[in-house]
Order: sequence, then C-alpha cells, then structure tokens
Amino acid sequence: MRTVGLSVLLPFLMVVSAFAGEVVVDYLGHSCFTIQAEGGPLVMIDPYGSYVPYPALPAPADIVLMTHAHIDHCPYCYRENDRVQGDPIIVHLWDDAGRCREKLPPASWIITEEFRLHAIEATHVTSTGDGQGWVCLFSFEVGGIQFAHLADLGRTLSDTQIDALRDVEVLFLPVGGGPTIDAVEAMTVIGQLPSVRVVFPMHYFVTGFTPTSWSSIQPLDVFAALAGATYEVRDLDESAVALDSDALPRSVEVWVPEFRTD
Repeated sequence: MRTVGLSVLLPFLMVVSAFAGEVVVDYLGHSCFTIQAEGGPLVMIDPYGSYVPYPALPAPADIVLMTHAHIDHCPYCYRENDRVQGDPIIVHLWDDAGRCREKLPPASWIITEEFRLHAIEATHVTSTGDGQGWVCLFSFEVGGIQFAHLADLGRTLSDTQIDALRDVEVLFLPVGGGPTIDAVEAMTVIGQLPSVRVVFPMHYFVTGFTPTSWSSIQPLDVFAALAGATYEVRDLDESAVALDSDALPRSVEVWVPEFRTD
C-alpha cells in the first residue's frame, strides 16, 4: 500500500492521455465504485469499513481515492487495511483537521501516468445541521469521459463548485439525506450541472447493509420517484455497466445498478 498525500503529488502541467474506449463502472455498495478503462488502472472510490457490511469488499484496486475520513468512506482511517486487495496507491487530500487541503478553485495532480485527479472542498454539514466536517469532491477523466464523485456533499453546489465541475458527464451523487443532501437537493444538483448525462445514485438506505443507527437516511425509492418525474430512470440488472464516450445519453438519465454481491 502506497499512501499519496497532497504534498507529494505532482502539479499537473501538461495534458495526460487517457485510455480511450469502453469504461466499466462497477457498484460495490454505499458510495463505493470502481472505474476502469481497457488497459488502464482500476480506480476505487470510497471503500467502506466492515461496519458497513456490503459483501463486495475486500476487492482489488490499483488506485484508491477517499473523499473524507469517516468509516464508511475510509477504512484505513480505522486501521482496516485489508479492505482493498493488492498494493494500491492510496490517495487522500485532507489535513490533520479533516479538511480537504485544496482550496477553491481546484488544482490538478498526476497520480499515475494514466490518471490525474482534481479535488475541491465542500462541507459535509447539511442545511439541518446533520453531517460533520469537510469532504473532497473528486473529478477525473477515464476513457475520454469526465467523472465526478460528490462524496458526502451536505449542501447544493456553490457557484465556484459548479464552475469547477462544469464538464462532468457521469456523476456519482448522494441522494439519501441524513448526513448528505436529500432527494430534493440531489435533483437541484443535477440541474446545476448541465453537462451531466448519467447519474449514479449512492449513499441511500439499504435494509441489512446500512447500519440501523443511520435511520435518517432515506431509501433509494424516494429519490427514484422524484427523479422519474423529470428524467429516465434505468434499473440495471447487474452491478457493472460499460460506458462509451461516444455513446452517452443525449439527455440526463439516472442509472441504478445492483450492488455487487461477490
């Protein structure tokens, strides 16, 4: 395991070529996804600790991004070093106070030759005072597609955040409320980012896997019903789906994968 902090990331000074072609997104549950283009590194975002008992972890990765230092997004913060297999590069950008170190607007860093990362700070605290601390919103390009993971976003986006995320095409979006934005706010965020074509909802209540103490988090049905009145909502039969930069939807679609069970 190799940990990469902000101080040792290289400033992004030139265009880095991304692998073109098919990009596979796999949903591991809660807020955890893997993204991989053919021939490129396997990128995992926000693996969860064993406290959140989805069955997909442990799983392999080449690069692990963690948006903030909570147990459901950073097992390493709780000395659970066996949740990701292999020898991944571990990337986090928070300081000792738990704040995302990069201020607005975001800068870019080369993580590997094939992968660069943008980060922007956001509050975890919601309009009702739930949530705690700060998170890093991550955006990156894989296979010619611009992705963004909005972590445990607590509020709708500021103008500066909108500008930083203006090219995002595929969005990983919390929708369950409680310590994140709720379904109504999630709909607002989608509308704030006109470049978005595919939305993957995350961070919602799933009986048997979401800790029962998180009772303030809503099930996916709340968001899906609201989104379905405006956008096409596609229920996928599998955890993994292939994306092509030349074949993204012409307008926003919400894609709901099954979480991986092996």
